[in-house]
Amino acid sequence: MSLTPSEDVSSEQTISVAVELDDDGFLRRECPHCEREFKWLPADDSEPMQAGGYHCPYCNCQADADQWFTKAQIDYLQAVGMQEFVEPLLDEFEQSFNRPKRGGRSLISARFERADAPTPIKPHEPNDMRRVDFRCHAKEPIKVLDGRSGPVHCLICGTPSEART
Repeated sequence: MSLTPSEDVSSEQTISVAVELDDDGFLRRECPHCEREFKWLPADDSEPMQAGGYHCPYCNCQADADQWFTKAQIDYLQAVGMQEFVEPLLDEFEQSFNRPKRGGRSLISARFERADAPTPIKPHEPNDMRRVDFRCHAKEPIKVLDGRSGPVHCLICGTPSEART
């Protein structure tokens, strides 16, 4: 995952942020509509996302690729962003006010009081959920909640499973 905050219109910084996968290499996701969690298998040879985005395996709603973060992943990414970008900028801004100016004295002095930034805590990824493979997109298995009954939709095309578990 990447964070790409803009300092201004002409400058952009990017960092990579690793997230945990389960022992089978699956990444936890959350539907932005029904808010149920599932896992998908990220791979270099994954099927391209179709128009309208990926499908939720539960409710079959579609959303773009950047809409599937879990709440814990969002909290983690925000904490990393604060630590890597915002805090250093605030420190630099405060120092710029307190640097000696004319005659060796600073014309303006400032001290910023800030709440402690949250410490980034990478969400632990348990080895839960059951795997579902699809005939329509065999390279795109998912994992759904244990005990899930009812149709499971393909992440790529939304077709209800003729799934093999």
